[in-house]
Amino acid sequence: MLIKFLKENMHRIMRVLVNQVGIMIFAIIMTFTAGVMDEKQRPAMMLVASLFSIAFYLFLVFYSMREEGGKDSVKIEGGRLEYRPSYGFKVGLCAIVPNFIPVLLMVLGLILGLEVNAEGALIDTAGRGVWTVGISISNMIQSMYNGTINMIIAGLTPEACVVVLTAIYAITPFFAAVASGVGYMYGCKKPIRQKA
Repeated sequence: MLIKFLKENMHRIMRVLVNQVGIMIFAIIMTFTAGVMDEKQRPAMMLVASLFSIAFYLFLVFYSMREEGGKDSVKIEGGRLEYRPSYGFKVGLCAIVPNFIPVLLMVLGLILGLEVNAEGALIDTAGRGVWTVGISISNMIQSMYNGTINMIIAGLTPEACVVVLTAIYAITPFFAAVASGVGYMYGCKKPIRQKA
């Protein structure tokens, strides 16, 4: 059933994925731009760039799925398609799956074990390399969240930081799935006319 859903909806799933890739590049450029600011202004500018990138990303996902819902609403009103309120959320879930591959590496790194030295740096352990690869990929593919995440983890200890970062990168992809679901429902608009 999942394979059938993927085959039938690959163009919509790819549309959400392409939005993420576009915003990833946009967010990296915004972060570099904010990074050249004065040292006092840099954290605030990184946060502003991050919040703008997140809002823009979620709007693009919402808007693209709203268009898809609008296309389906004609078929629903004509009785050729059944109204599926969770459809957009399912498309969004399929599109966010690649975000969890680096998160799994981060979890594996935590399981293998991470240790922090007196300076707060990770010690060379079995889990360090795996976790570092996972966090590096997550930083890149979810770059729109980096400025916000930096503000969240600013006051944490290094030991807490690795766990919190893993949790945050596991949660943030779901925002796109929710935006996808809401966008589709908004575009679809359940038909007022009901079959007798």
